[in-house]
Amino acid sequence: MVRHPDINRRGDIAALRWDQRCSKTVFLDGEAKSVEGFELRQGKTGKRLLLPITPILSEVLEATPRQGETVLVTAYGEPFSPKSLTGRMADWTASAKLPKGFTLHGLRKTLGKILAEGGASTRQIMDTLGHDDIAHAELYTREAEQARLATDGMSRVVRLKRNG
Repeated sequence: MVRHPDINRRGDIAALRWDQRCSKTVFLDGEAKSVEGFELRQGKTGKRLLLPITPILSEVLEATPRQGETVLVTAYGEPFSPKSLTGRMADWTASAKLPKGFTLHGLRKTLGKILAEGGASTRQIMDTLGHDDIAHAELYTREAEQARLATDGMSRVVRLKRNG
């Protein structure tokens, strides 16, 4: 299973349907670009989201047999419940010999951190993760900014000491 990195909550992952896949025209840097993604209404907030499909996920989706309405299905071809998906995630991580503690929610938090470290704005993080509350998104940007500033500060100390 490869989790779509932009989907927020396990309920949204479990409910993701093939018919939600779409192409949209989005304007980036003044240019119209066609974007493949999933358009859905977030379960917790009711917020409508377009979640772009990354190249790696596109490859996985193309190789995934369509056994039902939902993208992820059990061995019996049935949709996962959010709770059963959490249990299955634990099985998958154990099979991959990953340390315990890799969770769907942890992947979501990791995406927030990667977005912030990549320079995404607080608003971009909010829209990608589906946050309604700016405070949650600002946690990621503050942590990333702190790490950048501390690293830059220590680099300056090292340069100062070298240059004497």
